[in-house]
Amino acid sequence: MLLARLCEEAAPRLAGRRVREVRIGAKMLAVALDNGRFGVASALRGERGESPAAVPDVGALVGRPATELAAGLLSGEILDRALGMAVLSAVAEPDPALVLEDADGAAVVATRPTDTVGLVGFMRTLAARLEPQVARLMVFDRSERENVYPEEWQPELLPQCDLVFITATAILNGTLERLLTYCTGAREVVVVGPTTPLYPAAFAGTGVTVLAGAAWPPEHREAVMAAIARGASFHDISSLARRWALRVGTRPHG
Repeated sequence: MLLARLCEEAAPRLAGRRVREVRIGAKMLAVALDNGRFGVASALRGERGESPAAVPDVGALVGRPATELAAGLLSGEILDRALGMAVLSAVAEPDPALVLEDADGAAVVATRPTDTVGLVGFMRTLAARLEPQVARLMVFDRSERENVYPEEWQPELLPQCDLVFITATAILNGTLERLLTYCTGAREVVVVGPTTPLYPAAFAGTGVTVLAGAAWPPEHREAVMAAIARGASFHDISSLARRWALRVGTRPHG
């Protein structure tokens, strides 16, 4: 199970660390640790519901072992998973040998004019960059936006894609591993977005070939935490992040 592998990869880096601060905003959340490092993830408001009970008492999380929040990845509660992912992101240390030169989500893998590209999760900037470069772009999203394919069509259409970009929130809502079974014709499968866990070893053998995510310099902690509390999106705070793209491995073709 991918979430369990992520927890195992991060465990040595989390040993002895405690939670210093937690912020849960309308669009993003962040967890800072006692060593000053912090991580960010999508708050998934649309999927977790709107009831007050869906939001934990963040004050009660302060001082807890970081491993306890990380274990939330294995919880059935989607917000616990998001908090756990933020904790993992706080201690991620990308291997320089796996870092790609260009970390931009749209440029991280080579496109061809003949490509059919699948984009799972509506990412406006990524879609705008990709569409002029390829023959066909298919966007799948649970929203009711125009020109978006419904989730039910993924088993039929994703096998037709040469490239697939999947938002990392698919890890949190439990759909990523199912989606990967549909990407049978893709030469590259990229997990993208600020929630992306930068742990390539955990994705070995899954079919994912690139992780395109972000890390957060400790000196930006106060600014990021304040912005998230005000309801900022990743777009609003992206200038404070450092983007990374890591190679997982070449996708095997049957």
